[in-house]
Amino acid sequence: MSADIETPTAGGQPVKKRRGRSIAVWVVLVLAGLLLLLSSFAVWVNRVALNTDVFVDTSTELIEDDAIRQAVAQRAVDELYANVDVEAAIEERLPDDVKSLAGPTAAALRQAAPEILDRALEQPALQRVWEAALEQSHRTLVQVLEGGGDRVSTEGGVVTLELRPIVLEAADRLGIRDQVEERLPEDAGSIEVLRSDELDTAQNGFQLLKTLAWVLPLLTLAAFGGAVWLAHERRRAIRGIGITIAVVGVLGLLAANLTGNYVVNSLVEQRDGREAAGNAWDILTELMRSSFRWLVVVGVLFVVASWLAGPGRRAIASRRVLAPALRERLWAYVGLAVVALLLLVAGSVSDFTRFLVVVVLVALGVAWIELMRAQTMHEFPDAGAPAFVGEARGRVSDWLESRRAPEAPTPSVEAPTGDVSARLANLADLHARGELTDEEYASAKARVISGE
Repeated sequence: MSADIETPTAGGQPVKKRRGRSIAVWVVLVLAGLLLLLSSFAVWVNRVALNTDVFVDTSTELIEDDAIRQAVAQRAVDELYANVDVEAAIEERLPDDVKSLAGPTAAALRQAAPEILDRALEQPALQRVWEAALEQSHRTLVQVLEGGGDRVSTEGGVVTLELRPIVLEAADRLGIRDQVEERLPEDAGSIEVLRSDELDTAQNGFQLLKTLAWVLPLLTLAAFGGAVWLAHERRRAIRGIGITIAVVGVLGLLAANLTGNYVVNSLVEQRDGREAAGNAWDILTELMRSSFRWLVVVGVLFVVASWLAGPGRRAIASRRVLAPALRERLWAYVGLAVVALLLLVAGSVSDFTRFLVVVVLVALGVAWIELMRAQTMHEFPDAGAPAFVGEARGRVSDWLESRRAPEAPTPSVEAPTGDVSARLANLADLHARGELTDEEYASAKARVISGE
């Protein structure tokens, strides 16, 4: 016989064909994982790096960081002294007999000014100046990436962002704002962002990222759906999806850390400024790293869900334990609703991707609850509701009944004669049928006669 002849399995499906489908499933899962990783980065860029409102919301966290605040203060003072003759500005304010002290005073202030401005940046008033400058700079950047506008400076083929308000605030803290403001060049505190030869590439990349932020999540879902469709056994496909999601979460966290180290070390030449740059990277990428941590959690939940539906002895034992709870559909759906509300409320950004993820997870949760209910009810049809459910219902019913109609006090009255006769007749009947012994009958008869 030829070695190419396919040997049928117990289910009648050739081994070769089944193995090919398994390989195809894992190929699709790898593709889905790559799409998930790319979509996570694209969504983060769209949410934070290119969303001014979210970016400005993080500015308070940035300025509250000691290293970042000190770096900003030092940069503002350096810009002030580099663009203005501080000594001359101080000399103008000094009396004629002490003008010679302008030089030593300017030198001393340069040493003390960063600390003075650092303390000032802790105050809400100056933090609002910081946020306003950051918002204006960020909107300028986004505007030029979207195609330009009247607020964008591209003189000399260079796109710049302005931190001039912080420099002026530093001068104000030194008491020379009036002298400095008229001498400070317009480009003081400007940071070069893009040159004209880079602008087209940056604008194309910006538009591409905005498109990818909603296209990639849809492609990722389609790839995961294709893996389930191709799989011979759906439960194993779900487990594979969970493993893929968890691995992407771990790789994403590693990539975020490695990218941060590269960006900080390559863009910041002074070693003293790398701590501030590293802290800024951590703050700005917190949303991204949080999404990767959630991917790890979701991946683990997928794996657990597939395991619970499996034929293993421990899985069956777990279903036996869960059967009473799953019989009560209300409790399962209440738990799912709480999780969905947490996902919707806990996040700081509400966009298409977020709602899409919540809707998909809720739909999968509903499907899992119904499938598990059907499976456990078939396996354990006699499983009753948990004891705590019955107790909770009883307590709620008693509380509602007490609130609805308070029990009236029972008046103390003597039992009527007819009632005593009926009880004695009932006791006699029980004694006659042999359900009461002579001693029991005599004792009960005495209690009835005595009125107990």
